[in-house]
Amino acid sequence: MNPLFFDALSWIGLAICIGAFFIKDIFMLRLATLVGCSLMGVYYIHIEVAQGMVSNIILVLINGFYLLKRSVEEADVNQPLEECAQS
Repeated sequence: MNPLFFDALSWIGLAICIGAFFIKDIFMLRLATLVGCSLMGVYYIHIEVAQGMVSNIILVLINGFYLLKRSVEEADVNQPLEECAQS
């Protein structure tokens, strides 16, 4: 594949990760970091930089975990409200 494609992925991922520092909403912050690190991870895999691959995979897993945890907690909180509404 064209090396310019992977360079563009890297720059977009970097811009998203840097932009995440300006996000106040924790959900959007984690989502932006997840997307940015995923894009940069693809780039590091392509250029075979082990440190970049490992660090971005770890960051993707951490942010993915907290996003999943949040969605489970929101489902638990919303469930009793739905049951009350049906009564």
